[in-house]
Amino acid sequence: MTQQIITRGKEIAGWLRQRITPAFLVALFLSFIFWYSGKLSYTYTAEVPFSVVVEGERHRVTCVVEGTGHNIISARYFKRKKVKLRRTDLDMRPVEGVSNTYQVTSESLQNAIAVRNANLKIISVSTMPYINLED
Repeated sequence: MTQQIITRGKEIAGWLRQRITPAFLVALFLSFIFWYSGKLSYTYTAEVPFSVVVEGERHRVTCVVEGTGHNIISARYFKRKKVKLRRTDLDMRPVEGVSNTYQVTSESLQNAIAVRNANLKIISVSTMPYINLED
């Protein structure tokens, strides 16, 4: 029984070798590239991590963004994702009980990141850790 399966497998492999030429493989590869490129023009929603620097302190923030596949892949893998912000760009509220420590509001952080990434629609941002600032 196993000998028959092996023989049948060799027959199928030989048939495939005769039918599949290098030109067919190149055409198959190119069709995949064109298909994938076409799909990237659609609008998608994805999570993109950004590095936010406020007054020298670096924090990692994950944003849910909406945009074309090209823009999302560009933002996620190829663009420099460090967003430098000044204290005046953000709305910060003091944390009760801790001196010189502030919490950045999500709305102001979302707006500040959106201004610097015009090709993406920032839907939401994760909470940012507290910021220690000397007055």
